[in-house]
Amino acid sequence: MSPPRVIRPAARRTPAGARSLLWTAAAAALPVIVTVLVLAAVTLAILVFTARGFDSLFAVVAVEWLVVNRVPLTVDAVSLGFLPLLPPLIYVAVLARQTRAVLADVEEPGPREAAAAVAGVTLAGLLLTGLASLLVGSAASDFAVREASLSTALLWTAAVALFGSGLGVWLYFRRDLREILPLWVRGGIHLGSAFVAAVWAIAAILLLIGLLAAWGPVGSVLEIGKDLTGTAALAAISIAYLPNVVMAAATLAVGGEAHLGEASYSVFAVSRGPMPEVPLAAALPTTDPHWSMQALLLVTVLVAAGLARAVAHWFRTTADAVKAAWLAAAIVALVVAVSPVVAGGELGVLGTVGTGSLIAAGTALALFGVIGSATIALSLAGLTRRRERAESELERRRRRAGTVPGDEAETEPEVGADPEVGARTPPGGEAESEAEFDGEGGAEFESEPEPEPEPEPSRVGPEDLPGDEDLPGEGGSEGVVSGGDETAGDENDGEPDHEPDDDEVPAPRPESPDSASGTAPDSGGATEGDGHGAAVDGAAVDDAAVDGAASVEAETAGESPDERPKASD
Repeated sequence: MSPPRVIRPAARRTPAGARSLLWTAAAAALPVIVTVLVLAAVTLAILVFTARGFDSLFAVVAVEWLVVNRVPLTVDAVSLGFLPLLPPLIYVAVLARQTRAVLADVEEPGPREAAAAVAGVTLAGLLLTGLASLLVGSAASDFAVREASLSTALLWTAAVALFGSGLGVWLYFRRDLREILPLWVRGGIHLGSAFVAAVWAIAAILLLIGLLAAWGPVGSVLEIGKDLTGTAALAAISIAYLPNVVMAAATLAVGGEAHLGEASYSVFAVSRGPMPEVPLAAALPTTDPHWSMQALLLVTVLVAAGLARAVAHWFRTTADAVKAAWLAAAIVALVVAVSPVVAGGELGVLGTVGTGSLIAAGTALALFGVIGSATIALSLAGLTRRRERAESELERRRRRAGTVPGDEAETEPEVGADPEVGARTPPGGEAESEAEFDGEGGAEFESEPEPEPEPEPSRVGPEDLPGDEDLPGEGGSEGVVSGGDETAGDENDGEPDHEPDDDEVPAPRPESPDSASGTAPDSGGATEGDGHGAAVDGAAVDDAAVDGAASVEAETAGESPDERPKASD
């Protein structure tokens, strides 16, 4: 006999477990390599189109990689930290999608697989950032752009990689986290995301209105490009900086302030200052805002109240709803607070671009916290009252219908009903009548005492049964009498019954009133093929009781067991 097979745990399997984790990390890091290849291809195409040399190809690709990871740069010793936010957002989205896809391909992924995917993305990004720093440093003699600091570059690269891959891990395991996190946390995260998206949408609409209102100055700035290439470059720069401007305008929607060097903007006042020659800067206002701009705060309040009211039905208690609203407000405040760090920075000689993050964050917390919690509490109170009324109405209807569990209705015993039937009724008040059981084919009658042995008669089918007018006593019989007695032979359908022979033994009289006539209860329905069977409603308990009483009266009217039909030889 062979010894039992010992299976080692998955965590100790080598090298298969380590190889699997390595493949997971490599697959998750695939977008990092693809991003560099795409940057190289685009840069090569631009250099070919502009008929310039390829000497600076690798240095330009290295700088583009640093911009994708939002690494602050220096141009001729001038700081440039205000970088476009659109490339990092696209890169983060690709990383999140790839990480989620990799985890979906792994059989039963867990923390080890998720950690391997995140580590693979982060290490690949750090290696390429170090290589890009070396390329830019080697070309510093004829290339004026390089990173501000190697440590800062590595820190920003790790932050972007962790955010993208971590978002992918969250998207994959969010269904499992629903069972761990309480309801108010899940609701607060969803409501906070909706608040942030709503504020950004308001800011984007505000920016669009500004561009349309200042289309003349914007067109004048586009003419600085002179030719198609220059105009396309200015338009591309403006598109790349759109997320930065939207995040800065979002602080205005919550009552904050944004500044670009010496110029500052809010819904209450505007301060002028030097502007860069880009189309987006031409759309910024240069005069004090109209009084209607203060209505932007009212729009934000209405949006916060509408979203809070829309999610009130998620919660059962007011405490959970209020906690979720304040958690959502904290998420909005956190996003507003980190906006100048992510979307701002140094813009050379013009100064710093950013927002008054602390004031704007406090305003967002108070606005969304107070308005959201008050609205969601009031909405939930109304929903609770409606739920209670609906539940009471449903309970009342159930009691009227007699289907409330545990609420048995005490009924008088019907005439002719078997007293043993009530004893066999299961508790709970849900027992159906004998007629309902037989109508559904689920009831079985007690078997009658077997008669003395005699030749087994031929089985009579439903089509050979006599009609109602052919049977004595009651108005007819449906089916075959239990215990071996049948209603009629195959040859004498419709003919009078013959007198019993001396050697025939009459069938014993059944104890149940319903089986005395040789029939099943009327609620059982007519047998298939019997054209004279009565169609009876299987759910009517009173009708079954009346039919049972009628059978008892017909039985006591003078019908004897000998007058009932016998089975033919």
